[in-house]
Amino acid sequence: MWSKLPEKGVYTLVVRVDRELAFRAGSLGQVVLKPGFYLYTGSGLGSGPLSLRGRVRRHLKARRRCFWHVDYLLDQPGARVVAVVASPSLIKEECHVNQALIKGLAAEVPVRGFGSSDCRSGCPAHLLYAGQEDPSERVSAIYERLGLRPVLLRPGR
Repeated sequence: MWSKLPEKGVYTLVVRVDRELAFRAGSLGQVVLKPGFYLYTGSGLGSGPLSLRGRVRRHLKARRRCFWHVDYLLDQPGARVVAVVASPSLIKEECHVNQALIKGLAAEVPVRGFGSSDCRSGCPAHLLYAGQEDPSERVSAIYERLGLRPVLLRPGR
């Protein structure tokens, strides 16, 4: 599976939340998320653990030390990554992709600042709520419209 992911680039995790979740997310404090599908967009432009493959591998690990906001979400029972959309890139594309997902999917921002504490492009969050239907194919189509070359993976299949 890992060999299908680009070494460097941008990625979006499609996370299914099965029931309402209430948890602490680091500096954000208490977070409440309703059931449905969420999108978390990030990038990996470094090498090793800082590469796209390294970041996605970390997100999919069963046990992780919670460091980023998304770690707190993925550590919750009832939240699981159902798909990863990724594209090669040598420049930071996560804000561009995130803003296109907000517009293209009419996605909601469930928690202001979630995953975007280092964002310099004005994104309200890098975690988006996409509704009750799996948006994976639509996310991939948005990557294509942006001129990216998406790979869609479904972990666990």
